[in-house]
Amino acid sequence: MGGLTLRTYKLTLDLSAGVPCLDSGAPEVLDSGRLRVRWLLRRRPRARLARVHDGSAHLEAFRGPTGGRSLGVYVHVPYCRSICTFCPYFRQVLRDRGELERYLGSLLRELELYGRALEGLGLEVVELHVGGGTPSLVPPRFYGDLLGRLSEFFRVRCGVGIEANPEDLRDPRYVEELYSSGVDEVSVGVQSFDRRVLKALGRKHPPEDGEVALRNCLGAGLRWVNVDLMFLPPSIRGYVEMGLDEKLRAFRRDLERSVELGAHQVTFYATVVPRSSPGYRLAELDRLQQELDSIDLFVEEALDFAESSGLHLVRVYSASRRPYEYATVNLEMVGPLVGLGAGAWGNTGYYQYVNVHSVATYVELLREGRPPAAYARRLSEGSRAWRLLFDQLSAVVVREETFRSLGLGLPLAARALLRLMELSGLVERVSGGYRLTRRGVIEVYKSVINYVVELPVKVTEVLAELGRRGEYPQEVVIG
Repeated sequence: MGGLTLRTYKLTLDLSAGVPCLDSGAPEVLDSGRLRVRWLLRRRPRARLARVHDGSAHLEAFRGPTGGRSLGVYVHVPYCRSICTFCPYFRQVLRDRGELERYLGSLLRELELYGRALEGLGLEVVELHVGGGTPSLVPPRFYGDLLGRLSEFFRVRCGVGIEANPEDLRDPRYVEELYSSGVDEVSVGVQSFDRRVLKALGRKHPPEDGEVALRNCLGAGLRWVNVDLMFLPPSIRGYVEMGLDEKLRAFRRDLERSVELGAHQVTFYATVVPRSSPGYRLAELDRLQQELDSIDLFVEEALDFAESSGLHLVRVYSASRRPYEYATVNLEMVGPLVGLGAGAWGNTGYYQYVNVHSVATYVELLREGRPPAAYARRLSEGSRAWRLLFDQLSAVVVREETFRSLGLGLPLAARALLRLMELSGLVERVSGGYRLTRRGVIEVYKSVINYVVELPVKVTEVLAELGRRGEYPQEVVIG
């Protein structure tokens, strides 16, 4: 990949997850693990990633052992029309359609590499989701090609789920083309139906686009439609200034409107302000304000709404009409998941990798027939058990049978943690495991957000910067 150095790139975080920053000069925004959380759930995320040198060895490592016969596939489309103010993901502005077509061709070549490596293992694709970036920029025919290519190597038991911007779904003909090409799930990035919230988030679509998008998706017959909402938008001094009560009322209206319009699922995230985002400059200028200590109020609002509306809490951050969820990377924590595309992550359960965060490098490597994995790490059985535990906590219920079905034991320390959580009123015993209490949902929600900001977001920032430089050190350490 060029530019190889023999040093280690190390980013040492100054904050432990869940410990509020005491530096009065730092912006009071959600740019790190600032959310106050019970001590039982304060864990400082760490990752030590080793450079992938040998593509053949990488594919062999991914081939086995896998953590099961059900396989997930995640595809990353990094292109956008413009960059959102507080976007934490690997993305870039699309310059022309030719660039997109070259990238889509590279995706199919990468799929073929993994398909040939995993062929004969009897794996079934049970989840296929496309994130970004903006997957709704992609011509619908590609999703049909993707399903067709997958079926050459695996039994495919699902359709395609994609993330989409509301403005891309205004034309019902485009939505119908998506459906006829195999897309049967869509997560619509509405973010809010409130004009002021959208302005604070730097989103370009008006509230009406979200409503039209949902009607078109449901009218086309898509079997599952999720609405992505964002709450706790920063107040921007001199531009959009909203008080806490205004933000809470807007969030409640967003939840209500999503269900009124017929969405099957509503997912709700606190607004993150990554240090690599365009909007972080406003934080450095002391123009942003977020009421971080009030996040409990927003989660309480969502829980009240879910309960009063008869919705199922399928994740601490998502409520659904029935016990099913749209989840872009549902198998990311536990695996097996094949990650395709620049910036994508994959995980067998025991081996995790992340692709190069450079579209040009990604396309070039695949043109040469080489897998674009940049870094990887081995995961022990104990590590996998802990990852499964926290994945299940985020899914509200910890089921001991799930551990047994994957051939995993619940570590003694994990049992002790659950017992302490029970004594602290965060979980309660149910048949076959534990269920989060209302207080537990709130605390785990904050723990999840702290983790996301401290690890995946920071890894993306680091690898994107290394990709821009063309530098690939032997090791990257986050934590």
